[in-house]
Amino acid sequence: MDNLILSNLKVLLRSTPEEWLAATDGTVTLVTGTDAEHDAEWLERHFGSVFTTIHAFPNYTMNDGVLKYVDKIVAEGSYRRIIAMSEADVMRAALLRERHGIPGLTWDQALHMRDKYLMKQPLKDLGIPVPGARKVRSALDVTDFIADVGYPIVLKPVCGAGSTHTYVIETEQELDDLLERGYFSGFIVDKMPVLLAEEFIHGQQYRVDGFYADGKCQYITVARLIGTNLEFLSGRHFANALLDAGSELSKEITSFARNILENALPFGPEGMFHMEVWQRPDGEIVFGEVGARLGGISIFEENRFGFEVDYKMAAVRALCGLGTPNWPSAAELQKRFAGHVVISPQAGFLASVPKTCPFEWVVDYKCKPAGKRYTLMRGSNDEVAVIMVTGSSEEQVEKRLQEAAQWFYDTAVWSE
Repeated sequence: MDNLILSNLKVLLRSTPEEWLAATDGTVTLVTGTDAEHDAEWLERHFGSVFTTIHAFPNYTMNDGVLKYVDKIVAEGSYRRIIAMSEADVMRAALLRERHGIPGLTWDQALHMRDKYLMKQPLKDLGIPVPGARKVRSALDVTDFIADVGYPIVLKPVCGAGSTHTYVIETEQELDDLLERGYFSGFIVDKMPVLLAEEFIHGQQYRVDGFYADGKCQYITVARLIGTNLEFLSGRHFANALLDAGSELSKEITSFARNILENALPFGPEGMFHMEVWQRPDGEIVFGEVGARLGGISIFEENRFGFEVDYKMAAVRALCGLGTPNWPSAAELQKRFAGHVVISPQAGFLASVPKTCPFEWVVDYKCKPAGKRYTLMRGSNDEVAVIMVTGSSEEQVEKRLQEAAQWFYDTAVWSE
């Protein structure tokens, strides 16, 4: 009996064929995407010996035909688990599980891990701090919400991904400018849009990542976010730095996250998760949002450098029924501090870019090729460069992340 993995191309390529084979033992049918450099023939040459079958689709994230085709595969086969690796696959996998009686998150359960309004309701019932939020369908709903909570607010799609179409509105003029550009009208097809207005939380943002298997938390870590996704989308950079896993703050956030996953949301618990939380200036931890999938950008690589374990592949192996890692706590696993900075492309021609990074504390550096024209990102998943650093403390890592970002800005050459 095979397992079925749904994964966009980027998540697939961030691990080697050898790593995928070690995690799956040849028990997996793969459904993934293609692009200009990686067509179906390329995937077969590089990954054909890893997966029993590869089904590849263009425009994978937005291609509604993926679900139709995979439904036929599942109906004709026999699958133990359907594993969703990326945001686009969470609801696809849920529909297929429910339709074919395969264990795992059903549609209603998975929706609690996608709908940014719905996921907060059971938390509120348990007294877990969440930002004030309201579904909004028009400019009038937004102005009513602002009358209740004041500025600033956040506007976002209820089931958005990658911070696309997300805005922090700090003044009435900013709201008027956004409305003039047709923010609501742009979402209307044949029915009124459903968007989310949310209270802006002042404070420090953190992320929590890991996975559950065999009914318990197998791995969980916390990192501080430096900058914001919205700054990243507007052409700057965005950094993450692992916390000391033995610190009181890390333990507090870990406990907060586990309470949500184990007691508030219908998570299972089984699968990978990526959660964002805030700490207000008075120390209160506030829930942001959570997804039932692998964290984006280079989160699992950062964990690999900091803890010397590959939780992505360990999660895949466990969810394929091939055994859990039986690791000690993150505090015991942590070998060093690590972080990464992702730099967004400019709107222009990348004339030249450094091929190597001169700092001995940079452990990984990847950059898109020069000699090409780039545009500003639409979502927070198409960076032009990633720089991974390590250090002896959280403070040293954060300083090095800023230094690495500045080095890239000083050396990359953009032109019109």
